[in-house]
Parts: sequence; C-alpha cells; structure tokens
Amino acid sequence: MQNDRSADPPAGVARPGTPEFEHQRRVLLELAVDPPPEGMTTTALAAELELTAAQVEAAAAGLERAGLVERREDGLGPTPPLRAVETLWPIGL
Repeated sequence: MQNDRSADPPAGVARPGTPEFEHQRRVLLELAVDPPPEGMTTTALAAELELTAAQVEAAAAGLERAGLVERREDGLGPTPPLRAVETLWPIGL
C-alpha cells in the first residue's frame, strides 16, 4: 500500500539528497513539533536552524506549495494536515 519511494516527490518538495531537501526537512520539523500558535518568522527560523533567511524562504515556499506550511500574519506555521500527521504519528520522537 505504500507509494513507490522512487517516484518523483510531490510538487514543491525538493529532490532527496539535495541541500534544499535537507532545508525543507529541518523547516518542516521545526514547524511541526510544538510550533508557536502565531507561527515563526523567517528570521527566527533561520536563526534557530542556522540557515540563511533566503534558504528558509525557499524551503518554506516549496513546503507551502506541497500544502504543509502556511503563511500567517506574523510568520510561518503548519497547515492543519501537517498538525494532524504530527498528532497521529509524532515526528519529534
């Protein structure tokens, strides 16, 4: 029942093995596990993850296209589907 992992990644998700893929994974993890209700600014995420603001913006844009991250008034946050996955299968364990 699992999808073929050799298939192309969903739209917006970087190809595995690239720096962009690792940036997306780190941004996703930071936003999925106990995010602040108001979200996190690009600057705060960049500082927390030791990435540049441009790297965080690029990662967030792809994750937004994939439906995992949403832009809020004060920053970036997880979408309801990402919060549901984190509730059912905790990512940060």
